[in-house]
Amino acid sequence: MSAPPPDVVELRDVRLSFDEKVVLDGVSLRVEPLDRLVIMGQSGSGKSTILRLILGILPPDKGSIFFKQFEISRLNRRKLQQVRTQIGMVYQYSALLSSRNVRDNVALPLEELTKKTRAEIDRIVDEKLELVGLLDSKNEAPSELSGGMRKRVSLARALVMEPELILFDEPSAGLDPVIATVIDELIISLTERSQVTSIIVTHEMDSAFRVGTKMAMLYHGKIIEQGEAAAFKSSTNPVVAQFLSGSTEGPILEGSKDAVATK
Repeated sequence: MSAPPPDVVELRDVRLSFDEKVVLDGVSLRVEPLDRLVIMGQSGSGKSTILRLILGILPPDKGSIFFKQFEISRLNRRKLQQVRTQIGMVYQYSALLSSRNVRDNVALPLEELTKKTRAEIDRIVDEKLELVGLLDSKNEAPSELSGGMRKRVSLARALVMEPELILFDEPSAGLDPVIATVIDELIISLTERSQVTSIIVTHEMDSAFRVGTKMAMLYHGKIIEQGEAAAFKSSTNPVVAQFLSGSTEGPILEGSKDAVATK
């Protein structure tokens, strides 16, 4: 039998503090090929920080972060830039440049990181904009787009380098429920069609269970539970159960670490 494919992402006992505040306190996490892993947790718990560590924007205080066989914090700048071309990023508020139209925003990674011709770039941009249903909007400015359209442009930009991994930071934040569902379904269809692994950070439970194939719960700087999405709904961990239900009764508001059954 052939060996299983390596994990796309692995965090091993990662620790990170800002000044005196401990943000991540021994986080270990594995993301397998084609997973759509949702990292959930309270606001300010360090979910988006994990994405920045994977991108190499932040170095960990201790521990290791791997993207495939590469240990991110040990790469020199040139190699890190090469590795980042294999990782797409969809930011919470789309992060589009107001001075560039839709076409130029989507083309930016190709222009900065490749030596492709203008014709080649135009072909790829058109292809990705068609995937997200915005080919007819390529000459419009970001200010002319709705929030959902800006999110779709951001998704198209994340796809232009044909990445193996896409990171989503609160992809449905600021959107009404109907448009949030549209974005969630687009994430599912595009990641499946492109055979890409993804990590989605969110605290919105409807979105999490619509999109995620696997879940991980971050609480007090640790991953306290990780597994299949279906299993999360019946979790016996009191923190996970309270977070999913939105109940005011339970250990989260009490801040009791004794109530957390770590794994």
